Amino acid sequence: MINLKGVEIFNSFFYFYTMDKILYILIVVGLFSCKSNSIAQEKETEKTKSKSRIEKPKFTDLRDNTIDPNTVHLIAVIQNVTKNVYICEKRFKTATTVKVKQVINSGSSILNMISPGQEITFGFMNSPANDFDILKQRISKDKEVSFKIIENLCPDMSKTVYEVIGFKIKD
Repeated sequence: MINLKGVEIFNSFFYFYTMDKILYILIVVGLFSCKSNSIAQEKETEKTKSKSRIEKPKFTDLRDNTIDPNTVHLIAVIQNVTKNVYICEKRFKTATTVKVKQVINSGSSILNMISPGQEITFGFMNSPANDFDILKQRISKDKEVSFKIIENLCPDMSKTVYEVIGFKIKD
């Protein structure tokens, strides 16, 4: 007689041993397939993110569109240029009275908005104001000038004074 008990033990051991190998192989294959799917999904999300991103404005774009607080860019027609003027208890060597033609841009924190058709007196802050005669020749009556002005409060805080930061004569 053949001892079948030994064969059965061998068969069951071989069966479990191969099942363990097969099981390990299936787990490793499953892990690799999950990893490759996640890499593919990451690449796909990167593509959609790059397509949906909004392009940030460049520095040159910001420079043209933004303006400092309390600052106004405008075009005005010169009415008069005067010497040694007090505006809100502040002395200016040179000042000009203008009629506003167009407001180009204004910054935040403007208290008294300027509108087209309005007549305003601006005080000159810097060097062109020091030589009154040259300035008066450059910006004579009825000349159209582009101004960059800044609004400041008067000491009594009830009125504002506009000071010229820069200007350009229109041709």
